[in-house]
Amino acid sequence: MTLALNSDTRDLHHRLLCLDAAAPLITPQRLPKRLKEMQNGGIDAVLATVASIEDCQFAVERLGRWLVLERSQQVPFRLARTVAGIREAKQEKQLAVILHFQGTSPLESGLHLLDVYYTLGVRVIQLTYNMRNLSGDGCLESANTGLSRFGRQVIRRMVELGVVIDLAHSGIRTSLEAIEEAGGPVIVSHANARALCDSPRNLTDEQIRAVAASGGVIGLCAFPAFVSLQAKPTLDLLLQHAEYLSELVGPEHVGLGFDFAEEDEDDYEYYGYDERFYPRPPWVWPTNIRGFTEVPNLTAGLVARGFTEPQIAGILGKNFLRVFQSIWEA
Repeated sequence: MTLALNSDTRDLHHRLLCLDAAAPLITPQRLPKRLKEMQNGGIDAVLATVASIEDCQFAVERLGRWLVLERSQQVPFRLARTVAGIREAKQEKQLAVILHFQGTSPLESGLHLLDVYYTLGVRVIQLTYNMRNLSGDGCLESANTGLSRFGRQVIRRMVELGVVIDLAHSGIRTSLEAIEEAGGPVIVSHANARALCDSPRNLTDEQIRAVAASGGVIGLCAFPAFVSLQAKPTLDLLLQHAEYLSELVGPEHVGLGFDFAEEDEDDYEYYGYDERFYPRPPWVWPTNIRGFTEVPNLTAGLVARGFTEPQIAGILGKNFLRVFQSIWEA
């Protein structure tokens, strides 16, 4: 597919609100260096990974760094706790950062810590990170035993507080049970269709339909091994996932969760990645979507594939905002 990134398409991209629901690259230390490329790519809001498999001490220390950076006013960003805050940040040309856990390990065994993290600004929490934790089984657990009793308690308290439930990295049974327990919209911040790329990190049609039936949204993920099993994936292959999800459940249930990362061998060992599903770094990102600056190419691709402007606006960010509004401001 030939990209038609002309001035009209670029203007469209920068006019619409663009939210990346999986941004592990964005930390308090890295944000100042990454801000320019996000601005060039028209990124207005990100879910920034605070912690995943780490403990409470790590999470609180990282949250403290975010709060100090915001208070310093040295970087044009704001910690967003409401949809209004996200929209205001775009109007003021600031980056909106939504604090995100990629796993419930920072809770340790303390349900009460959910209240602490909520008070500190965390608004989206993923249940598991690939493997089993106290909340349930991740997507790489062959047992697929689903939610634990603690996991059900976590979900109920998240619903009460108004924290978005994220099912990325969760096992099939865990995710389906979590949707039933939540009784309302959930998200999958970053994953693709397993029918197109047979990785356990991607979603079966059953999971996709269940997320959509909840009113939720799935973020297209650019991580190469989840786009295609080919050695050199492309933006075109990622757009095929956008089309597949849209045809299966409707474009109103599709968003963005790029998951751009720069991990080395030490990180690979730290997170315990499985070589069957995660190639060893360095990772080769899909052609034409290799980082934040190339995100406008995705908008051009959606235009070329016949998506309408309202549908593109939804995929770029409005669909996630719809879910956040319903949960944060219920």
